[in-house]
Amino acid sequence: MRRVKWMMIVAAFLSCKFVLAQHSYSPYSSIGIGDLNDMSLSNNDAMGGIGIASPSVWHINNMNPALLVYNSFTVFEIGVEAENRTVSNDFNSVKVGSGGFKYLTFAFPIINGKWTSNIGLMPYSSVNYSFSAREDVPNTNVDAIINFEGSGGINQVYFSNGYRITKEFSAGLRLSYLFGLVESRNATYLEGEGIQQQFPTGVYEKTNFSTFDVGLGLSYSKKISDNDLLNFGAIYDLGGDMGGKRLERLEVESTTGATVQGDTLINSETGYYHLPSKLGLGFSWQKLNKLSIGLDVKRSFWNKSAGFTFDNSGIPSDSEEYRSTWSVALGFEIIPKYNDVNSYLKRIKYRIGLDFKQEPYVISGKSINNFGINFGWSLPVKGVSAVNMAFKYGQRGETEGTLVKEQYFKFVLGATINDRWFVRRKYN
Repeated sequence: MRRVKWMMIVAAFLSCKFVLAQHSYSPYSSIGIGDLNDMSLSNNDAMGGIGIASPSVWHINNMNPALLVYNSFTVFEIGVEAENRTVSNDFNSVKVGSGGFKYLTFAFPIINGKWTSNIGLMPYSSVNYSFSAREDVPNTNVDAIINFEGSGGINQVYFSNGYRITKEFSAGLRLSYLFGLVESRNATYLEGEGIQQQFPTGVYEKTNFSTFDVGLGLSYSKKISDNDLLNFGAIYDLGGDMGGKRLERLEVESTTGATVQGDTLINSETGYYHLPSKLGLGFSWQKLNKLSIGLDVKRSFWNKSAGFTFDNSGIPSDSEEYRSTWSVALGFEIIPKYNDVNSYLKRIKYRIGLDFKQEPYVISGKSINNFGINFGWSLPVKGVSAVNMAFKYGQRGETEGTLVKEQYFKFVLGATINDRWFVRRKYN
């Protein structure tokens, strides 16, 4: 049986190079390296994304590596995500659906109750957009139509360790390798009185990124009664410059619709994109096997000009403006009766949460905020494993000026397998 589980894990890792290409759709992902993802798993998503101070014996804590010490079992988790998004402005509205891989992670105790390690793979950012803009050509009856499209994103492979220093205090370290590419195209043509058939012309741009990132975590838990626990947590990601190589070339669309490559403007010139450092603080109260309430607050420290910058210029080539941001999340979990053998519904873990997040980019002097309502549950499966579901309704942006409003519904499906692996048999 264990051999079968290992084969499943290896197959899942091998398949990731295919599923990582699928991303959620958003015009806002055209900025920088796209929409940034957090480290949450499906059980965190159902509670608004909290997890900095929420220890769990049954789930891997991806949010704070210091809390890995609670995983005394070997734990394997995998998750996929689907969404439906309505994007609108003052003139138009469109509905799009998308989905794909969300996370694959595996934790195992090195010294039970003292030291646990964790390896995983998940997207760090995603780019997926396609839209058009119309601009007047001065002193004419002609409009310029510009089509924009982009895809790609940054992935991360990480190795985390949590170590218990005292009975109440633990620390953790996560080392991540970030890699991936972002591709974009724009094509322009004229429309209006006297304009003949044209071949849209534009620029193709591809940037390959890679870097290492380090995350730190601390946790303090205080037992205030036999069944009540107060938890405090803190995380810090170092951030820094992520190196990249950029290619830019002209492109022309032919009569058959195929794209013809033109002159190369930039050929593999090196530069960097500045990733923010991040600080997070969390608090939770747990009534063991009954109730949990948690609150997380995070701060991301962005440079005002964090866009891609060529090494030989020191000036950002992308005219993008950023701001440092806050995010806050509040979540609840309740288990009616975890050991009720007569009622399956009472053994289900029910979750609900709220989250508010500021987006880092500033567009035409206006900032963007993101708000979500979350809920979900974990369905027990054969012993201590589970099928996890999380749902989210959210809204981002507004229909004002050059901005768009996004209303979206997300669904995350995850699976958790808990087992005792790597244990030497005492009897044959």
